Amino acid sequence: MKIGMGEGACEWSGCSSGAEATLDGRQLCRNHFYDMARRGLAECRARLQRIEPAGADRLATSKFLSEVISQTTTFVASAKLLGPLQRDQFLELSLSAVGLYKRVQRNPRVLRNMPILIYGETDSAGSPELTNTINVSKQGACIATSRLRESGEKIWIEKPGNHQRTLARVTWMKKSAPSQFLMGLEILDCEDFWNLELA
Repeated sequence: MKIGMGEGACEWSGCSSGAEATLDGRQLCRNHFYDMARRGLAECRARLQRIEPAGADRLATSKFLSEVISQTTTFVASAKLLGPLQRDQFLELSLSAVGLYKRVQRNPRVLRNMPILIYGETDSAGSPELTNTINVSKQGACIATSRLRESGEKIWIEKPGNHQRTLARVTWMKKSAPSQFLMGLEILDCEDFWNLELA
């Protein structure tokens, strides 16, 4: 393999290929860059499901994701150096990194337990579910629910006290207990549905 963007040999133990990319301060060949980036993205995804990064952790995560986006974009732009399968793999890696980067850069979440009504187009007889938030951000929320929904599904959420409603999209679902789920929502038509700027 020819030496590409990096200089010298791949710093992966036992690899004799030329370095073509840099990740986390290490010069790597394309195969070891791909492996390290893919594992790093899986770890980021798992961490984001458990906790919102803050402070130094948020900066380190943003830096790693930016590096993956930058390097994979360069690889994909140099498509003639990649086979079709490798090009698709690097493109998928880049898109995953962009999605995670957006999650890290979004507005911070605030722990807030408040009642909420959920209306979905697929709910039987249009009956709303009364549930509660776990945490909220200006344009999102994590909500407890007993109904399994599809990622990408659009639903209405309403504050029971003042009947303020907004349209939201389900971004993820996670089982939390038998017949209980946590649901991530992106609010689509309101800048600050939870009035966090007033808090």
